[in-house]
Amino acid sequence: MVSEKDIQTFIAQYPWLLNVNYQNIPELKDVSEIEVHIAGGKRIDLVLKDVITGFPVIVEFKRGDLNRDDIGQILEYRARILNYLNNEDSLLFKIFGNKLSAPKMVLVVKRSDEYGIIACNLQNIELYQYGNIEEKIISGDVPFRKTVEDFSNTLKHAAPTINRERSNFLETNVLSVLKELFKEKNIENKWPYYNNYNLGEFWPFRKCFLNNWFFSDQEISLGLYEDILFYNDLAVCFSYFLPNSEIAEKLETKIKTEKEEDKFTTDKYPDDESTKYFLDIRYEPNYFYSNKDVIKNILSYNLNNYLEICGWYNDK
Repeated sequence: MVSEKDIQTFIAQYPWLLNVNYQNIPELKDVSEIEVHIAGGKRIDLVLKDVITGFPVIVEFKRGDLNRDDIGQILEYRARILNYLNNEDSLLFKIFGNKLSAPKMVLVVKRSDEYGIIACNLQNIELYQYGNIEEKIISGDVPFRKTVEDFSNTLKHAAPTINRERSNFLETNVLSVLKELFKEKNIENKWPYYNNYNLGEFWPFRKCFLNNWFFSDQEISLGLYEDILFYNDLAVCFSYFLPNSEIAEKLETKIKTEKEEDKFTTDKYPDDESTKYFLDIRYEPNYFYSNKDVIKNILSYNLNNYLEICGWYNDK
């Protein structure tokens, strides 16, 4: 069972999963103790720094779902940190100075209902929900990159680079184009988040990466994501979730016949929890992001594949 401490340690190692601009603070980094002691015998789970603004980021972790006491707790911590503005000898003041007056507040919980999300927004608290899928990552069930430097090295020659403009680039050049294609093909109603899409639709942690799941309530579905977990090199991946191995093989044969495979690699494998199959099509970022026309052609190609697969399946 993943504990609150596991989640806390995991994010302390990879703070960029919350926000690409968040980083650890060397002065507060202690191998034996991640938590930061503050006035009144209280301890903050983690304090990070926003490298863009220089402001402190207070992070609290909860093993379970969000409740109203969690919001009150982090607001109390914010008030206690403000006291350090009057203590120039404190370590927090030496690190942040007067920027302690406006700390960012972050809650990491398993999940929250809509009322909890609204309550956090009203109090200017950033809320991250890790859900069940992240437990596999935290507990080590899948391989993970060891450091942010390792991950950054895979992107240093690939566009778009990891920076604060990345999300805007993906919104403009990928998701908005995808939305237009859904409308052209008259399949808007097949994408549950068509009118409310975002980069972290499926895995909420990774909000600066493509991460979307289309047709999720259909027998056949399609995912679009940037793979940062399983391979040494980052790839833009279209993952087809298919009802059987025959359709997976038919799609793979179609791709080879069309001589499209030289533009990407494919990976076919069974789903461990069902009799269904995945077929992944993996593009190198430098090719996928080379220009907007290439992006549109790739998106259209994979949507057409999806619609053709549905025809194969429904004709049976």
